[in-house]
Amino acid sequence: MPNTPETLTLDTGKQFAQALVTGDYARAHTYLSQVAQATFSPADLAQHYSNMIEYGSGPGQLDGHVQYEDMADWATRQHGDLGWVYISISGEDFLEAVTVIVSDEQGSPKIRQIEWGRP
Repeated sequence: MPNTPETLTLDTGKQFAQALVTGDYARAHTYLSQVAQATFSPADLAQHYSNMIEYGSGPGQLDGHVQYEDMADWATRQHGDLGWVYISISGEDFLEAVTVIVSDEQGSPKIRQIEWGRP
């Protein structure tokens, strides 16, 4: 599959979310832009993820629900943005999500913004 903005956004978002649910926060951190890395340490990512799912029991997993938006008409779109992706995370008795905006950073797709939880 070619590296289109959609595939780059989807792959980056899903890999980030998979790292969160497996507790590999150092790996999750590598998917962030330089600015986002300065904002969120691996420990910060762990805390945000834990806070998001704390009301539930059992581990989270990606449940396959993913939604992509190219942001073409969004006023908040920034130069280099590849897209927005919503990745659903579910557990035994919870349903949450992370939503990320992926941008091109020196030729690599990186997450510049994270929204924790379902809208």
